[in-house]
Amino acid sequence: MLTDLRYALRTLRRSPGFTAVAGLTLALGIGANTAVFSIVEGVLLRSLPFPRADRLVDIKRTYERYRQPGIGGTSPFTAFETWRTAQGVFEDMAGAIGSQPVLLGHGDADRVRTAWTVTANFFPLLGAQPLLGRGFLREDDRPGSPPVVVLSHGFWWSQFGGDPHVLGRTLTLDTTRYTVVGVMPPRFQYPADAKVWQSLGFLLSGPAGARWRREQGFWVIGRLLPGITPAGAQAALDVVTRQAWEREPGDKGLVPVVTPLHDYLLGGARTPLLVMLAAVTLVLLVACANVAGLLTCRATAREHDLAVRVALGVSRARLVRETLTEAVLVALGGGALGVLVALWAVPLLVQLAGTELPRIADITVNRMVLAAALGVSILAGVVAGLVPALRAARHAPAAALRAHAGNAAAPPWRHRSTDLLIAAQLAVTMVLLAGAGLLGRSFLRLVRLDPGFEAEHVVVAELFLPETKYATPHRRAAFARDVLARVRTLPGVVAAAVSEGMPLSGAGVGAVRIPRQPNDPERPWAWFSAVTPDYFRTLGIPLRRGEAFAEGQTDAAGVVIDDAAAVSYFPGQDPLGQAITFGGGRTGTVLGVVGNTRQEYHHTAAPPHIYELLASHPAPYLKVLARTAGDPAGTVGVLRRSIRGLDPDVPIERAAPLTAWMGDAIASQRLYAVLLAIFAAIALAVAATGVYGIAAYSVARRRHEIGIRIALGARRRAVLELIVGHGMALTLGGVGVGGLATIFATRVLKDYLFEVGSRDPLVLASVGLLLVATAVVASYVPARRAMKVDPMVALRYE
Repeated sequence: MLTDLRYALRTLRRSPGFTAVAGLTLALGIGANTAVFSIVEGVLLRSLPFPRADRLVDIKRTYERYRQPGIGGTSPFTAFETWRTAQGVFEDMAGAIGSQPVLLGHGDADRVRTAWTVTANFFPLLGAQPLLGRGFLREDDRPGSPPVVVLSHGFWWSQFGGDPHVLGRTLTLDTTRYTVVGVMPPRFQYPADAKVWQSLGFLLSGPAGARWRREQGFWVIGRLLPGITPAGAQAALDVVTRQAWEREPGDKGLVPVVTPLHDYLLGGARTPLLVMLAAVTLVLLVACANVAGLLTCRATAREHDLAVRVALGVSRARLVRETLTEAVLVALGGGALGVLVALWAVPLLVQLAGTELPRIADITVNRMVLAAALGVSILAGVVAGLVPALRAARHAPAAALRAHAGNAAAPPWRHRSTDLLIAAQLAVTMVLLAGAGLLGRSFLRLVRLDPGFEAEHVVVAELFLPETKYATPHRRAAFARDVLARVRTLPGVVAAAVSEGMPLSGAGVGAVRIPRQPNDPERPWAWFSAVTPDYFRTLGIPLRRGEAFAEGQTDAAGVVIDDAAAVSYFPGQDPLGQAITFGGGRTGTVLGVVGNTRQEYHHTAAPPHIYELLASHPAPYLKVLARTAGDPAGTVGVLRRSIRGLDPDVPIERAAPLTAWMGDAIASQRLYAVLLAIFAAIALAVAATGVYGIAAYSVARRRHEIGIRIALGARRRAVLELIVGHGMALTLGGVGVGGLATIFATRVLKDYLFEVGSRDPLVLASVGLLLVATAVVASYVPARRAMKVDPMVALRYE
């Protein structure tokens, strides 16, 4: 093996051009695979950082007819208390509810975006021990207990500078002073971006606590006993849930949904990530085929030397070993360079993904990823060197020496394998280009889609009113009026509004009832938002009929609905003047109908929407919208200062042009479209290099034949057609096979396409033409060189 290694290094050193091209080609394929695998390993393959994490489950609640794994909403605390009575299935069960309190006393008012109120057994259930101090005690769950808090490691450093004497200090959240009793270690982050954990007892205290027990928002996790499956746990919870329906008839029909915690946290990321991994594997196959073609051409050029060695007694097994060693060395060099590419690419991919990937903080090029890169490099070397090695073993020394002595053309079968490799590269590239084209066209349709409102020249600031300072609807409504009056006086502002929600960023959602009509369980749910009267003008939402809210209107009984709500709830009727009940029991009379606006996701149809006056139902979560006459980006800072001047204790979550908010709504589609486009571009470049290489090799191999043709009177145009025609034949064969493969391969993308079919003829035709054009250009350059062959030079040694 050492002799083979020295021989391979010597031969590669004598061919620096081949070594560089082959190494860079494999570096692209291995680097892309390493980068994507690091994401797959961090998100899909790595287990949760908890002891016996395979027994942890997430428990949600939904209507029985909608129940499926991973789908459901949060639960009230009363449901959690019911589920804890299930016997023989859970080792323990804990719960948490998220909040976003305002942090005071640490500089400017800011929100702790991820504070979680948890039960006392939350940390023990997850097998976590505090770094400093203690976790929560059972006494901390009792109503009326003193408010205490446990800090995350990052929050401890950012707010207290890592002070080891932090225990016993106080933290003011929403004007409530919490005593710090513990600090968690840096590796514990659950939920993923939690900053602080608060005790439950304070939340359960007083009349507000009794009301809170019935509200939604509680996240429940459980640890199963050994041998219990999620399905068995769900069956046991069904029993106690149905028994509770007799005590709580309002919960009838709502059932638990038990999902392994790992699967729940993945959400919808599994399928698209596996698709990206498959795509990048195809890129590596294209690179391997390219290097295999280069090695085959190189072996053909060395036929005489190999034949002499075989004639002198070298075994065919030795030739196979030497060829594979050479290929693996090239692949290892390409793999080392590919790891450097991955180290550069992974942070960019993480930044591009934003919040679209779960557990994004765990994505690194770690030892497992490096080991996988080493394995992929060796495998790529074996795959790339297999065909040339088998050809080297088939050498017949007498025939090779005779062909070399007579300068005869090599038999056609000797080059058939190279042609097949090139055609295979083109076929795989066709699949990747088609996938990228479909996702790209789908993304363009999303970008150009009419969302139902005019986003240009609108700036939005998101606020959260501290619940202790703005505890009553009257105070929240007064703040909305004051901030609206200030914003309207800002330079360049032509319209302004305050709302509870806005398009593409969520709002309230719930069931709808129509008075004097039977309750229909199949009736679609509606989105509902509380808005000020100028909301529709600010966003450019058209009024279809009736009237919108009037300035100064205080009548809480009037609502405005959109076209989707009119069709869904009043089919064949005039909705104006009709009554509608929503939001847990609020009833309003329809005053007018406005145009549809898309909510939450760009690619889903506009849902029914109900608008009510903000003065009648003011929420602590507010958005301030301002339409400007000029560039909205220039208004962002002015808007921030105006709101801050009204009340410095109100934190501003985000202030940005509405177009930026819209971009966030299609972040996942943009991520996967960009990734697949990058992979397709790499494959196209590698395939074009392969076509160029085979055409250049063909010219070099047939130089003698070309000289004879020209000497006998062949036109140089015929020589051009000969070389380009060979490349075109390979291209058309690859495009044909790739087109058939694309029809089946792109089916996996159908759930990620918007108004584009997985067999879109325009995309398939465009990709085919692109491949043909690329092959023509790649073949034309060597063909031009062949046209300039001097017959006298070509025949000089005949």
